[in-house]
Amino acid sequence: MKKIESNIQILLNLFNATKYDLVIPKSKKLIREFPEYLILYNILGSAYQNTGRLSLAQDIFLKGYKMEPNNIAIMNNLANVYKNIGKIDLSENLFKKIIKKKPDYINAYINLGNLKRDNNDFKEAINLYKDALNINDEMPVILYSLALAYQGIGKFDLAIDYARKTLLIDRKFTRADILISQSTKYTVNNEHFIEMNLKINNLELKESEKVNLLFALAKANEDLGLIEQSFNNLDLGNKINRKLINFNLDEEVSFYKKIKEVFHNIKTEKISDQNLFNKNIIFILGMPRSGTSLVEQIISSHSNVFGAGELPQLSKIINDNLLFENTLSQEKIDNLLTNESYRNQLREIYYAYLQRFKAKQAFITDKAPLNFRWIGLIKILFPNSKIIHCSRAPKDNCLSLYKNFFEGGLNFSYNQKELGAYYKLYQDLMEFWNTKFTDSIYEAKYEQIIDSQQDEIKKIIKFCDLPWEENCLLFDKNVTPIKTMSTAQARQKIYKSSLNSFDKFAPFLKDLEKSL
Repeated sequence: MKKIESNIQILLNLFNATKYDLVIPKSKKLIREFPEYLILYNILGSAYQNTGRLSLAQDIFLKGYKMEPNNIAIMNNLANVYKNIGKIDLSENLFKKIIKKKPDYINAYINLGNLKRDNNDFKEAINLYKDALNINDEMPVILYSLALAYQGIGKFDLAIDYARKTLLIDRKFTRADILISQSTKYTVNNEHFIEMNLKINNLELKESEKVNLLFALAKANEDLGLIEQSFNNLDLGNKINRKLINFNLDEEVSFYKKIKEVFHNIKTEKISDQNLFNKNIIFILGMPRSGTSLVEQIISSHSNVFGAGELPQLSKIINDNLLFENTLSQEKIDNLLTNESYRNQLREIYYAYLQRFKAKQAFITDKAPLNFRWIGLIKILFPNSKIIHCSRAPKDNCLSLYKNFFEGGLNFSYNQKELGAYYKLYQDLMEFWNTKFTDSIYEAKYEQIIDSQQDEIKKIIKFCDLPWEENCLLFDKNVTPIKTMSTAQARQKIYKSSLNSFDKFAPFLKDLEKSL
């Protein structure tokens, strides 16, 4: 008994230290020795989940669930995996079962709220977060979840109010500082600005907490015209975060080279799209911070378009089915081209994901920027879809990436040289796609939309084969939820202050400028 208890504690310590490469083999070994200990299944499944191996996590949690079908922790973990895999009904039913069985189990309300938020059902998400708040109003994560939800639907005053309440309970919950900064125009005497400076100078913070605060302070400094101080915070925040993440530029170079090799001789003209679920997809893609949220707000202002936001599903389908050893497989792509039933199988997975939104409109947008990598596959799987490539002046685009902290992704953006090099990979690939699929990709240039708003918006709507509606000029009134950091900007009328934004930071961005 003492042996297993001490080993479980060792496992928990390793797990809390995020040493999943050690947790996984040790957990598997202990499960073979002590298969009756449910906690081992929770630890192993969670380690798989945290390393992105969702199918393995599902298998382990299911084994634990069959052992103890009334164990709340294993039920909650399994429901979360179902949510992340896209088995929405299974996930929702399990969360509801937990709530019925244990009405004060807060995690189930939060997780079900997150599921509803992912599905753009912000009203129900907010109700669930408030149910959790009624159980315990001292948990920062509940208040922060409410702040995010209100930010997503454009209720910025409420978002800031809940973010402030989060910080009253936990000053170190610095994700709330970033949220506040995104919707605040700072003055010298701004209370939040003063509080952030006090925290950065006097409060002992974890590196991840410090990163959030540094990016928020950089935004405030820029508002105040303190460009050198703004850059110093950005530089430090980016450097700290770069140490916390794994990114290998050489791997990206090889990956992009392989994409071009695979698609060099591929012809897609004769591929038919049965449009299994009668939805017309509009893919809005390009580098992040290039205007994709703005373009989606414009298009989804149309009465016949549902704005779904950044969808992970296309990348997930490709990762699960078309890669081999983390690179695109020529053999699998060739099979996709010749096997219509296989194409339909992958299409069905994508369309099934769309059903979570219960959209009545005939058109639906998918605004995952990095889908620019998959244009060749979009032409195979959805040849009748519309592809809108959002582009922006390279220096301004890269500065906007460098100025923002992205939770859980875009690891190329935290070092000036790597950011510039990645941007050139993107440019090279887009040149390849434009040559290969001439006239079937519409380029929405950020600067042209700003300079010639009405003409450019009409061209975009026409390209989508939509009849003109004046609403598309009133995109700042669009109530479609936005779940990215562009939510505040995309809900404003078009403004020109973002043009040539690089210039004021140029003295500090020599490495970036050279790499471009």
